[in-house]
Amino acid sequence: MRAYARGVNNLSVILFVYTYRSSFVMLLEQELQNFLAKIKKIDTENLLDAECAKFLGKSGKLTSAFRELSNLSLEDKKELGIKLNGIKSTAETAIAKQRLIIKQTVLNKKLSSEKLDVTLPVTNKIGNLHILTYEIRRIKHEYQSRGYMILDGPEVETEFFNFDALNIPKYHPARQSQDTFYIKNFENILLRTQTSCVQIRALQKYGVPLRMISIGKTYRNDKLDATHSPMFHQIECLVVDRNPICVGHLKEALHQIVSFVFETDNVFLRFRPSFFPFTEPSMEVDCCYKKINGKIELVKDGNSWLELGGSGMVHPNVFKNCGIHEKVYGFAYGFGLERLVMLKYGITDIRSLFDVDSRILNSYAVVNG
Repeated sequence: MRAYARGVNNLSVILFVYTYRSSFVMLLEQELQNFLAKIKKIDTENLLDAECAKFLGKSGKLTSAFRELSNLSLEDKKELGIKLNGIKSTAETAIAKQRLIIKQTVLNKKLSSEKLDVTLPVTNKIGNLHILTYEIRRIKHEYQSRGYMILDGPEVETEFFNFDALNIPKYHPARQSQDTFYIKNFENILLRTQTSCVQIRALQKYGVPLRMISIGKTYRNDKLDATHSPMFHQIECLVVDRNPICVGHLKEALHQIVSFVFETDNVFLRFRPSFFPFTEPSMEVDCCYKKINGKIELVKDGNSWLELGGSGMVHPNVFKNCGIHEKVYGFAYGFGLERLVMLKYGITDIRSLFDVDSRILNSYAVVNG
C-alpha cells in the first residue's frame, strides 16, 4: 500500500509539473502574440524600445520566465529553455523588422517634405567664409603687415622635428602612443602634435634674426567631445635676435595678439610659472574676464581667469639642436585657434566648428569676411 501510495504521489507530481509547464509555455506564447500585435502599431523607435523593455528587458516577462528555469530539473530546464529561446528569437526578429519599417517610414516622410527643385535658376551666391578661415586670414594679414614671416610645414613629421629638436626627452609622456598618432610601418614618423616643429625648420633654414608666425593643423589622440578634438589648429609665434630679448618683450607680444584676436584693448593678462621642455622660463597665459548676458567678455575688472595658452623664453638647447651656437635670444608662444574662436564668438561645442550641416555652417559664417 505504501509503495502504491508513493507511486500515486510521484505520478501526481509529474502530472502537476507537466501541466504547469504546458500552461506556462502557452501563457508566454500568448504574451508573445500580444507583443507582436502591439509593436506592429508602433511608429517611433522610442515607443518600440519602451515596449521591448516590457517583454525582453531586465524586468520583462520573458526574462522573468528564464529565471524560473533555475527551479526545474536538468531535463525540464533543457526542454523549457529551448521553447523560451524560440520565443525570444521570434520576438527579436519581429523587433528588427519593425525597426526597419519605422526607419523607412521616417525616411520617406523626410524625402517627401524636403524636396529640391533642380530646375530652379542658379543664384550668384558663392557662400561665406567659415569663421576659422576668416580668423586665420585676418591674423596672417595683420602679422605679415608687421613684418613677420608667415610659415607652415609638413603635417607628417619626424620625431626629430616634433620632439628631439624641441628638447623633449625620450621618456616624456607626450611621445607615447596615447597622445601621438604614429604612422604604421614607418619608424619615427608621426602626425605633428604641435606647430612648434615649424619653428625648428625655420631656424635651420633662415637662421637669426627671425620673426615668424605659423598657423596650421595639429593632431593628438584625444576623444572628440565638446571641448576636445583629435585635429585642431595652433597659432605659434617665434621671435629670435642677437640683441637681448627679455620676458618684457614676450608679455608685450602676448598683449598684442590677444588684443588683436578679441578686437579689444580692455585686456588684462596673468602669467603663471609653468614647465615646457622647449622654453625656460615658461609661463601659462590667463586672461581676466566676466560673463555678460551668458557670454565671456575680456575686461580688466573681471572676476574670473581663463587659460589661453603657453609661452616662454626659448631654451638654449633648442638653438643648439638647430645648429645655432652663437649667443642669441628669443621668445615663443602658442595658442589653440579653436579655443580663441569659441571664446570670441560664444561657441560652446568645438564639434560645431567641423560640422558639415550647411545650416550650422551658415550660422557661424562671416558675411563678406
